[in-house]
Amino acid sequence: MENSDPMEKEVDRLVAANDTAGAVKRLLEMIEQQAQAHNFAQAEALRERLMAVDDMALSEIIKAAEVIEAAKSSALDPDHLRRFAGLYDNLTQEETNTLFFGMQALRVEAGEVLYHQGQPNDRLFFLDQGQLNLFFTRQGRDSLISVLEAGAIAGQDSFLISSFATTSLAAQSPADLHVLDLTTVTKWKADQPGLVDKLEQFCQHHSVGDLVAAKGMERRTSRRIKMEGQVVAQIMGDDDAPAGKPFRGDLADLSNTGLSFYIRATDRAARMLLGRKLKVRFAVKTPKQDQTVERKALTVAVNALYIGDYSVHLRFDKPLKSDAAS
Repeated sequence: MENSDPMEKEVDRLVAANDTAGAVKRLLEMIEQQAQAHNFAQAEALRERLMAVDDMALSEIIKAAEVIEAAKSSALDPDHLRRFAGLYDNLTQEETNTLFFGMQALRVEAGEVLYHQGQPNDRLFFLDQGQLNLFFTRQGRDSLISVLEAGAIAGQDSFLISSFATTSLAAQSPADLHVLDLTTVTKWKADQPGLVDKLEQFCQHHSVGDLVAAKGMERRTSRRIKMEGQVVAQIMGDDDAPAGKPFRGDLADLSNTGLSFYIRATDRAARMLLGRKLKVRFAVKTPKQDQTVERKALTVAVNALYIGDYSVHLRFDKPLKSDAAS
């Protein structure tokens, strides 16, 4: 197919006229233009063309590589590099450029699931802004492992070994990420093995298994008492200001450190509570009088019961102590 770009047509003409030096010069100019415009894929393709035209034009080939790398370095996101300094500080400049420009930017909305437990996952997620819920599901109950914030990675438990995910990941809030897919990393194994090794080591130092094990070691420290009554709950924003309208549920049980209550909701709405901060108000019956208690709490589990019925499990930000019987 004939080239439609005037500059590439000119290169074709120079090559046909056996003006190799002229073609090399024109290709180097085109590479500089594309690199400055951050069209790095096109710049790399033109460098390949340069080497095909004259593989002995070593000075120009090396200069083209330097021009592309310098342009890439100037286009790096400094905030992203700072958030993941534990990884990038161990990379060469070339490895840094390869990694950063090998990823895709991704914006997700609250409630969006990035991968499901028990299903294949071949992506590694770098969280730049927002919050993600890392959780596991057992017997219909979603249990929070961690609320991930800017600077966290996710998907590492299955990404490098291309296995089924042992956890699920969902957006608690709108979030901005950089995403690396396994196909890209596989291509690096031939020409960037050092980068792949460093990436694997970084993932191993952020083991999901350690988080899950720590979660499994948790034990209730307070006796739970079956309770009846209503709970009024309000989702809290990052600034602890109310977000949205209050909603009601039926109290199930209470301890000095937390409570659970039942709600009717859609699956999406119920699961979006996981990892959220709530302000709850409920009444506790004491021998003398009913006492109204307010607490801020973290939603640590959401259990699917029947169609449309869920139990929500909270951990108070501070124990009840003398506010209510424990």
